[in-house]
Amino acid sequence: MSWDYRVIESGGTFTIHEVHYNDKDAITAISEEPMGPSGQTLEELKDDVEYFLRALTMPVLRREEITFAPMDGK
Repeated sequence: MSWDYRVIESGGTFTIHEVHYNDKDAITAISEEPMGPSGQTLEELKDDVEYFLRALTMPVLRREEITFAPMDGK
């Protein structure tokens, strides 16, 4: 399993969410609420901001089009 941040559009609003994938890279879950960068140190915060910036380079996911796959990839 893996995860990353992705931009999700819902109702005309774009937000960043944590997205989890199974071993076949199919979406299994997304965070209910949008995420914000954070860290225990300034360096951790900078790293988190980099992950958010990476999300902006990936295709936008449309909330109403997301189909959730089983966690076990079957």
